[in-house]
Amino acid sequence: MTTDPPPPRRKWHLQRWLLLLAAGFLAYGGWTQYAFRAAIKEAEALGWTVEYTDPVVEIRKNWKAAFKKATWLDGVWGVTIPPSEEFEQNVAIIHRLNPMVLWLYDADTLRAISALKPFRRLRYVRLHTCTGLTNVDGLKNLSALQEVYLMECTELTNVDGLTNLSSLQNVGLDGCTGLTNVDALKNLSALQDVWLSGCTGLTNVDALKNLPTLQKVWLGGCTGLSKESVASLQAALPNTEISAP
Repeated sequence: MTTDPPPPRRKWHLQRWLLLLAAGFLAYGGWTQYAFRAAIKEAEALGWTVEYTDPVVEIRKNWKAAFKKATWLDGVWGVTIPPSEEFEQNVAIIHRLNPMVLWLYDADTLRAISALKPFRRLRYVRLHTCTGLTNVDGLKNLSALQEVYLMECTELTNVDGLTNLSSLQNVGLDGCTGLTNVDALKNLSALQDVWLSGCTGLTNVDALKNLPTLQKVWLGGCTGLSKESVASLQAALPNTEISAP
């Protein structure tokens, strides 16, 4: 007498768990997609520019993208906030968008950027003509930052918030006339380009001497720098292109 072998229960259980897992991903993705689109609509209603990769488009290209976390969470690349908007009042929308690039300009009332502290995904920050900004301490724990541009921030007196951002490759401080030194950059060994044009209050650039990775340093219009100071920097960095004041 023979008996039939038992059904392959283990295989069925595995398939069931895979289906449940897939359903969970899709449900999560659907919820995230709803929140994602709602945040974009709110931002665009405020006149913001939002650059993003649409998860639906990515899934249509390749259905397997639906099961990748990055498809649902890494969509927003950049957010540009025009001068008519108050940054602090709408920071919750930026939290929901979770961008990699943030550009804020002509925000005269902005005094600090502590609201950026939770944005650990930020790679590039551009603050242009934020004339009331006095420091960038809000950036000090954003270790993923690769580029920081603080253009025409005339009341900025120090950039100590950049001191430990070891991933920084490019720093732009053009027109930051309140700066007297860039000591905060002295240990940023990944730095490649530094823009200091128009920093009329700058009196020394010795902090850059021990950064052999530097490729270019712009010093045009830095009228507070002596020829000797610039010559000393060039001697310390013979392979770096340095523009004269």
